[in-house]
Amino acid sequence: MTPEPLTLFSRLRGVADQRGDAPALVDRGRVYGYRELFDAIESLAAHVAAPRREPPGRIALVCPNGADFVAAFFAILRSGGIVVPVNPALSVPELTALLGDARASQVVTTGALRDQAAAALRSACGLGAEAVVTLDRRPPLGGAQPPPAEVSPHAPALYLYSSGSTGRPKRVERSHAGLLYETERLVGTLGLGPEDRILGVTPFTHINGLARSMVAAMLTGAALVTLPQFERRAVGRAIQEHAISVFIGVPFMFGMLADTRWPSPVDFSSLRWCFSASAPLRSETSRRFRERYGVYVRQIYGTTETGTIAVNLDPRVEESIESVGTPLEGVVVDILAEDGRVLPSGATGEIGIRSPAAAREYPGLPDETGAAFVGDYFLPGDIGHKDARSQIYLVGRKSLFINRSGYKVNPREVEAVLERHPKVREAAVVGVTTEYGDQKVKAVLVVSEPCRGHEIVEFCRGKIADFKVPSIVEFRPELPKSAAGKILRASL
Repeated sequence: MTPEPLTLFSRLRGVADQRGDAPALVDRGRVYGYRELFDAIESLAAHVAAPRREPPGRIALVCPNGADFVAAFFAILRSGGIVVPVNPALSVPELTALLGDARASQVVTTGALRDQAAAALRSACGLGAEAVVTLDRRPPLGGAQPPPAEVSPHAPALYLYSSGSTGRPKRVERSHAGLLYETERLVGTLGLGPEDRILGVTPFTHINGLARSMVAAMLTGAALVTLPQFERRAVGRAIQEHAISVFIGVPFMFGMLADTRWPSPVDFSSLRWCFSASAPLRSETSRRFRERYGVYVRQIYGTTETGTIAVNLDPRVEESIESVGTPLEGVVVDILAEDGRVLPSGATGEIGIRSPAAAREYPGLPDETGAAFVGDYFLPGDIGHKDARSQIYLVGRKSLFINRSGYKVNPREVEAVLERHPKVREAAVVGVTTEYGDQKVKAVLVVSEPCRGHEIVEFCRGKIADFKVPSIVEFRPELPKSAAGKILRASL
């Protein structure tokens, strides 16, 4: 018999066969064993339309963290489709644009999000409500079995979106083989195993929560404890009640937990690893967290295009808290001069990444592809250096994008919305770094008549996702500009 191709789903099948009734998921108090989860995936896959033709079905998954997301993710892969994870906080116009770019053939979502998903799919792709699968209305387990789907390990498994300098989202295609390569190296580096309990609170629609928490847990046989959103007291209860051993989040989560006043003493002693990604982590945040709970928060470095790149496992982490660590096995990180030369230790330059797990282009965007994929390197736009122990330190960004709680916000996209307000003459948007290491969105406006900040905020709601709406609004008589007319953002 010809062995089954090694894909994300085939790996999960092997784990389910080995783990049986061992806990796979804990969602809202309900424990799902691996065999039960696998049966749910098989049942759902029979109702997901992923036509076995070229191109394969591109199926958007619009759902918060939880058992439904996990089952739908693997069901789409089981049916031969490509998963397009979508942040459920997106507005209908944003969702429409994304579905159109992906050429989605179907949407899998919840009852609460069904109407807006159906409207976006109809507008973007001309498909009706029959192309929307509602997770909380799906048939019970034990229904029709899905037909076999032949999937190459090198076929796309995911379409993820990374913001671009033009304001247009850039589609990133990640293959089964690339995701498996990344997962195996990360799992091996962290020493993850079936005894671990991994917290799944970072959004699964983002590469950080998706690959490093959800996929890593499922393909390791660990137990994944999911929360639909970050709420500090719910997180605290989950860590204690489920003896969480691995927590991979974003800086503001750890900052808020470090500052939380608990009504009674808490015990986080089960935590073996705490990692922060998606935005720079301030060293004082890690130190405050350790003072409260006994474990340092370390940094993981990665991008949507490459997956995980480096991890800080320094045994002397108190001396290298600001480092994002050293590369995973098989991944190369060089510091490059402007002419492309590899710089020595201690020199500062542009980060260049070579990884077998990386994407190779932004489909349909030749200019952006040419700027970011240069030779064998992917250039994420980060500036940094390496020390004598090859520890990587990031010191800045070439771009102006704002890191809002782990999500990237394109200032120009927000400015375009602000400039549609009838009282706004000019708008500039910048990020303001918070005490937790992420950024707030600040709008600086020149108006034609008196205006209040709350008017601006309300005008933005529904036109862009809530995390992109400015939380700081400032009015000025004019914007600072250079002689060439460019806005001097450093003065904002």
